[in-house]
Amino acid sequence: MRNRYLLILLTLVFSFNFATSQENNKSNIRDAAIKVFLDCYRCDVDYIRREIPYVNYVRDRKEADVHIMVTTESTGSGGVEYQINYLGARKYEGIKDQVKYISNPDDTRDVIREGKTKMMALGLMQFVSKTPLANKIKISYDNNGHDEAEEEVVKDKWNSWVFDTDMSFDYDQQETYINPEVEADFQVEKITPDWKIEFATGYDYTLRKYIYEDTVYQSKRNRSSLSHLLVKSLNDHWSVGGRVYLSSDTYRNHRFAWSIYPAVEYNVFPYYESSRKQFRFQYRVGYGYKFYDEPTIYDKTEEGLFGQQLSVAYELLQPWGSINTSLSGFSYLHDFSKNNVQLRSWVYIRLFKGLSLNLSGRAQFIRDQISLPKSDATAEEVLLQQRQVATQYSYNLKVGFSYTFGSIYNNVVNPRFGD
Repeated sequence: MRNRYLLILLTLVFSFNFATSQENNKSNIRDAAIKVFLDCYRCDVDYIRREIPYVNYVRDRKEADVHIMVTTESTGSGGVEYQINYLGARKYEGIKDQVKYISNPDDTRDVIREGKTKMMALGLMQFVSKTPLANKIKISYDNNGHDEAEEEVVKDKWNSWVFDTDMSFDYDQQETYINPEVEADFQVEKITPDWKIEFATGYDYTLRKYIYEDTVYQSKRNRSSLSHLLVKSLNDHWSVGGRVYLSSDTYRNHRFAWSIYPAVEYNVFPYYESSRKQFRFQYRVGYGYKFYDEPTIYDKTEEGLFGQQLSVAYELLQPWGSINTSLSGFSYLHDFSKNNVQLRSWVYIRLFKGLSLNLSGRAQFIRDQISLPKSDATAEEVLLQQRQVATQYSYNLKVGFSYTFGSIYNNVVNPRFGD
């Protein structure tokens, strides 16, 4: 019996040593590869590792030779421009570069990840070329059977106009609960370097029925809207424009409401840097008219008022993390005490190796609820949030930490028994 246990132990030790030696032989091939930290939200990381196997992927940016940071901007056609930034570190300190990939609005996820990964690999070549693995890289050019690249003249029959529509119907039912929902949205936009033009319309209908002890509690909400945004770029920092808005909303006691607000905006940083950093100031002033479903707490069935809003937004995306914060204040011009101040913020910080901090929050001070109905809300309307009720504030806060430790390398892809 003792000899049997000894044989099993020796077999396990031999198997472990053999597997370890095999792994070491494989890893020696990549010892000279550059270390890459991939900073890409919603990227197919497994696919990238398979397609770019000649680098070492690390979990912490401080261990990396190259920090790849991917940022995005929406294009006028409804696609996305992916800006792939290369930030050198350690022996590549000071080296910076950027390549771009632009997707079409009808591209599939597979097409996008393939195109984005190819551009990412192309940008890595200046770093890989300085390692022994450069001898294993082959470069080819596909000219589709043409001897020379031909210049194509693009003729856009739509003249940069893009149309987008979404419709959905959701029906949920249990023995004591019924909830049908209808939603429809339609948007038309044209975006060029000089102009931004948008038309949007939407409709939402929600009905909720609860049956409890033979009593039926019912609540419904209707919302429809039509908006138009027009913006003219003046230069790299200034733009002017305005928005026209028409709506109907049972939650806000609006039978029909319309408003027009011209605005001016200044960005401290040039707009072409907007994917990495923005610091924008916007001021708008205008007029709105409302027809109410029910008389308000001020005994109004309709009224027209002038208002103004000042907002400040700061966005920063850096290797150490990102910040997105906005502060806005609104007031009616006839009575400055009728105002609304809102602060929103989202912060992500890589504190040190493996440890990250996430903070998000919203605080709102409300003094402008002039549309509140004079009649009291029913219990169903309050509990189901189908009708706006009086409040002087609203806030939420979320704090989170994440910590990862162990091997700095993260090269292997193994999808077996995945979720």
